[in-house]
Amino acid sequence: MRLTTRDASIIETVNRFGQLGSGHIWDIHFDNTNKNSMDRVLKRLTAQKLLQRIERRLVGGNGGGSGQYVYQLGSMGHDFLGKRGKFTPAHRTVKHHMLEIVDAYVHFIEAEQAGSIRILNYLTEPDAHLDIAGAKLRPDLFIEYELIGRGEIQSLWIEVDRGFESLAVIGSMVGRYAHAMENATRRDIETVPAVLFLVPDERRQRNIQGVIRREAEKYQGIISVKLASDFVTSVT
Repeated sequence: MRLTTRDASIIETVNRFGQLGSGHIWDIHFDNTNKNSMDRVLKRLTAQKLLQRIERRLVGGNGGGSGQYVYQLGSMGHDFLGKRGKFTPAHRTVKHHMLEIVDAYVHFIEAEQAGSIRILNYLTEPDAHLDIAGAKLRPDLFIEYELIGRGEIQSLWIEVDRGFESLAVIGSMVGRYAHAMENATRRDIETVPAVLFLVPDERRQRNIQGVIRREAEKYQGIISVKLASDFVTSVT
């Protein structure tokens, strides 16, 4: 089976995030090309069982619209990546939290395409997870990027909040991040990233801001919360 470099990149990206909408695949891998080309590629990768199409996404996201299909790794994609064990589909339905994590990543892709940043590295679950000074940190996404023309390198742990977790759970998460910032050594991590919670509405934003003030007052600004809808303006 002969695959192009882009084919392999699509398969790897789907594997890293778990699920991608067709709009995400367009934004990440088909910049300024004809969408018929993407449709042909995705149809071929699905027919070859490198990808598996789940269903149409019911809510729009970045590159959204109700007509998007959602893709995850197929059985031949599992073999292509050299993954161990017998293949079983990762999920039977669309996982909206996964897709919202990709939404966040796509904002960085758009900023890179606009020439504002250069993405240096990113990690998804579970590769983004680590333990620091006894604190178990489980961010949804880690990303490191350079601000073009300014010579600055920034890194973020991103938590994509859908508003379902209790504030007590959020408080525990904030406390663990604050503990890591307070106690991390170079042996644990070279540079401790900032933490960004992305939230669906202003009420949730106010609530989590209150949690941050209570649990990690000295780290306000380093641990912050923004509306997911406004995130594109805050990348740079």
